[in-house]
Formats: sequence, C-alpha cells, structure tokens
Amino acid sequence: MIDLRNRFYVATFQDEAAAVAGEYGLGLEFNQTCISEALDQENREALLAEMRALKGRDYILHGPFTEIYPAAIDRRAREMARERLEEAFEVCKALGVKRMVVHNGWLPFIYFKEWQAEKGAAFWQEFLRGKPADFFLYIENVLEDEPLMLADMMKRINDPRINLCLDVGHAHAMTTEEFPLQRWIKELAPYIGHFHLHNNHGRSDEHAAFDCGTLDMQSVIETAVRCCRRDAAFTIEARDTRACARWLHERGYI
Repeated sequence: MIDLRNRFYVATFQDEAAAVAGEYGLGLEFNQTCISEALDQENREALLAEMRALKGRDYILHGPFTEIYPAAIDRRAREMARERLEEAFEVCKALGVKRMVVHNGWLPFIYFKEWQAEKGAAFWQEFLRGKPADFFLYIENVLEDEPLMLADMMKRINDPRINLCLDVGHAHAMTTEEFPLQRWIKELAPYIGHFHLHNNHGRSDEHAAFDCGTLDMQSVIETAVRCCRRDAAFTIEARDTRACARWLHERGYI
C-alpha cells in the first residue's frame, strides 16, 4: 500500500482536527474562512490568531463559499465574490499559505452548464492575474451532477495554477447513475490537484466517516492514486476525523 501521509490533511471544522493531525503527522485545511463574514476586517485579528494556534504539518485554506457565484449574471454579485475571495487571499498571505480551495458556485436551473464553464473560467483566470506564481487554486464541485461541465471549464483555462478539488461526497450525493465516482476521477484526472474525502448514502451530504456510506472509499483512493498526478493531496472532511485517520492507518495510507 502506498504511503500517503505527506499528502493528507484534516479539515479544521472538526474539533479533534489539530490533535489528529499531530498524532498522525498530517496537514490542516483551515475552514475558519468558509463563512464569508468571518473575513470582515473587524474580525481579522481574532481570525488569524485562531488559525495560528492550530499546528499541522502543512496548510491549505478553504476560501469562503457562502453566496460566492463566480458565474453570476449580475456583475455586482461577481464583484462581491471577487472581494470576498481577495480577503481570503489576504489571509493566505498573512499565514504564508500557498493553496486555497474555492467553490465552483454552480446553481442548477439558474445557469446553463456551458455558461458556467465559460464564465467560471474567465472569473478564475482574472482572479489569479497578478498573484504569485506559487499560489494555487483548487475549484471544488458541490451541486454538479456530472463531471463534464468541470472538464469543459478547465479546458478553457490557461493557467497551471488553477486546478480542481474533487469532493467525492458531493459527487456521490449529486451524480447521475451514468457517472459513478470512479468515472468522475477518470474524466477529471488531468485537472485534479486535491480531494475532499467523506462518505454518504448517495442521497445527502452527510460528511460521514469513510466506512459509513455506500462509497467504496478504498476504491476511490486507489483510483485517485492510479489516475491522478503524484502530488494530488487529500483532506479528511468527515465529521469523525479520528475514525477516518484510524481507517487510513489500518490500511497503510498514513
């Protein structure tokens, strides 16, 4: 079994995140900036202090996702998204974090998929323009019911700093029967730089432990390792972080 310890992170929304990261030598994915209002200037010092107090091997930041719609038809909505994401980038700079997860923001029945692919590509390229060459984005799926729209978007992007974060739990809860999770990985493999791992029963976003759902998580990880690039990383995003870390350790991944 391949040792993935240096490629695994723990999401900090879980109370035991820092303890588990320390015990197993894992990194942390900061979730303190997921809710946009946490980025307000009057909250900034307390926010940074809270994040600096958490110790991990390495760090990724999950940017804000509340009301962030990169392909919004209303330019003011796009401007607000850009402003909030710029605030998250400032937090990254303050902490020395070089990687940020962001949400794709697709709304079914509101945006056509071709529109999302085109406008999303333009938004993310513009957002990264002028930012350091060693700063990377990972665009996460949420409500997407198949992987082809994301692949279309990525083909339109001409910036190696922009990658995908495949959230396997979201994909499993939303996907059509035509697209089992292994197909998601194979279709998107050239673009995936990060994974969010958690399980569910295919109906809702449970963020359950790896052995509590209908996803075969071992098959998911093995497909990811086989199909994706060697530096693709993984974040434990289940509510029971310790159970997932134990599961990974028992199978020789960490």
